[in-house]
Amino acid sequence: MTLTLDIPEELAARLGTRATMMSREGLGLAALKEGLWTEAELGRFLGLQRLALAQFLNDHGVEIPYTWEDLEQERELYRKLMDK
Repeated sequence: MTLTLDIPEELAARLGTRATMMSREGLGLAALKEGLWTEAELGRFLGLQRLALAQFLNDHGVEIPYTWEDLEQERELYRKLMDK
C-alpha cells in the first residue's frame, strides 16, 4: 500500500528528508498502541531488530510489557537450546 500525505510546504521544508521516516514511525507507533500490530510486526515495518526496536520504543515512551512469566519462558527456552 502506498500512502500519500499532503503537508503545507512551509512545514514540509522544516522536516526535510526525515519526513518519510517520521511518517513511518508515527504510523507504526499508532498501530502498536491501538493493538493493530504486534511489536514484531512494527519491527519488521521499521526494519529494526529486537534490541533496536526495544530502544526505539523506550525512546518514544512505550513500555514493553514483560512479566516474570515471560522471563521464565525465555529461561526455559535457553535451557532447551543449551542442551542440544
